[in-house]
Amino acid sequence: MMHRFSVTVMIVAVAVAGASAQEAPKTSWGAPDLQGVWDFRSITPMQRPEELGDKAFLTVEEVAEIEAAEKEKNERLLNRAAERTTASNSVDSREDGSPGFYNNFWLDNGTSADESRRTSLIVDPPNGRMPALTAAATQRQQEIARIRRGVLFHAPTPGGWVEDIGPGSLQLRCITGFNAGPPMTPSAYNNNVQLFQTEDHVVLLNEMNHNFRIIPLD
Repeated sequence: MMHRFSVTVMIVAVAVAGASAQEAPKTSWGAPDLQGVWDFRSITPMQRPEELGDKAFLTVEEVAEIEAAEKEKNERLLNRAAERTTASNSVDSREDGSPGFYNNFWLDNGTSADESRRTSLIVDPPNGRMPALTAAATQRQQEIARIRRGVLFHAPTPGGWVEDIGPGSLQLRCITGFNAGPPMTPSAYNNNVQLFQTEDHVVLLNEMNHNFRIIPLD
């Protein structure tokens, strides 16, 4: 998950007798209770922009400027005049009737940077960027992509599209994919996840496609 969930315990000395510090909620079996709906929106990028080099943190002023620019963009796009569009590469020009993309009204990228003020959600390696793949890893990635073509596209390939469930891949029909992971990452919308706990498992139910992850605790 992209946001770091932390529990801060504060021990406060008070003069009033009988006062006690607030305790973090716990489950009936004594574990920290993390159940609920969590929001992982963030305008902090996954990888640090290359132009920032070794700069791991932004200043308070830089964060304020970035957040203000995001809010200004949303306000500008919300209030701009309506535009008449014609068929193009992004508006109903494909044979399958693909409708292009949503306008900004439907998007929910968030307007806040990570409270740590980091320049990337990746904290290791220190440069905040994903390491380059080795030759062997690149070959494995290409093989996985070949097998999964039927999941991402309308293609009858191993492990993918099956004729009897109708045309369209799993991703095209919004059954899997996008920010649902793994890993779960901030995206254009549906950046919410609900946590359930038992003594033995944690379940993450993602709003996007209603995908869920069951995580054993042993």
